[in-house]
Amino acid sequence: MTDKEDILATVRRILVGEFELDPAAILLDTHLVDELDLDSIDAIDLAVRLEENSGHTLEEEELKALETVRDVVELVYSKLQRTSAA
Repeated sequence: MTDKEDILATVRRILVGEFELDPAAILLDTHLVDELDLDSIDAIDLAVRLEENSGHTLEEEELKALETVRDVVELVYSKLQRTSAA
């Protein structure tokens, strides 16, 4: 995962694979809870998969702030940018 498109593709792949969601329904502005019907356990599963794919730890407070797919993409992207800048 190097850019936002790659991250979105990874998030989409995880959501489709883990939660059997329609890939066409997973857009940047799609709401994780209201539109994809993810609950707190699902969010933990998503976070674990993202951590495995990105090699970065996602903190609980960061996860609580996620509302949309765009939020997820931006969080992972910012983590990757911090690493590449270091």
